[in-house]
Amino acid sequence: MLSHYWFGIVKIDLIDGWGVDGVLGEKVVSYTIKVVVCLLSLTPLVSYALWVSDGCEPNLPFISDMDLLPRSGFTFTLGYAISGLLLALAGFQLGQLRESWILEMDLGGSWPMINKVSMFSAIAAGISLFWISFTPWNEQFELHIIQANVIFFGSTIWAIGITLVTWRMSLEDPAFTDFLSFRMIGTGLGVVGLCGMLERFVRYTGISTDLYALEERLGALDQDCGSVSSSLLSQAAAFEWLLAGSMILVLASLLPEIKLLANDSFQ
Repeated sequence: MLSHYWFGIVKIDLIDGWGVDGVLGEKVVSYTIKVVVCLLSLTPLVSYALWVSDGCEPNLPFISDMDLLPRSGFTFTLGYAISGLLLALAGFQLGQLRESWILEMDLGGSWPMINKVSMFSAIAAGISLFWISFTPWNEQFELHIIQANVIFFGSTIWAIGITLVTWRMSLEDPAFTDFLSFRMIGTGLGVVGLCGMLERFVRYTGISTDLYALEERLGALDQDCGSVSSSLLSQAAAFEWLLAGSMILVLASLLPEIKLLANDSFQ
């Protein structure tokens, strides 16, 4: 069994048994990803159903708008708090499994660094997702925007990195080719979602980085049922949902790959 993992330039040797080796076992990693996929899928859907049932128009809101009302806000906070913690864990698990595989196959060049950047991006996105579930935008707007950007960019960087590394791994083991096409589609949709959302926001704000001005502008909108009365914001919200859905697809595409990566597969 592989029993060493690299964090930067520090090597940590592990004893057999539970600990990091246990966390990286096939069943544990599979369970983590399955739970994350389920929670990331169900949380916005259940929150949206409650949001509409409370009298809001059945238009697509920004996902965080559903944190403004009590019932949908409860499912939003609970679901994304748990999802964020497990997403950070999944990012660590996948990053370490891939790093072990990369070291085992003696892949050089920039691939270990790309894998590390991808791993830490996923961890940062997960932590921010947990944090943002307790940070409604109508209470702590500036902090909420920072957290959202970490989630958006972190998850997209993670998806791009993990797809690139999968491509390189497929050159060594053709079995990884089976997952590549679906992952590339998910990653491509994520990039489209991120770029589309940013472009609509830039058009709405007039290329302004003044968060106070943006907060004042959004504050004039309906703070109970969200901020999609502007067509540009409505389009930005739709792109946000596309981005969120694409990341779920990328995560789901990792499930069949775990058997090739998990620690007990190297025994």
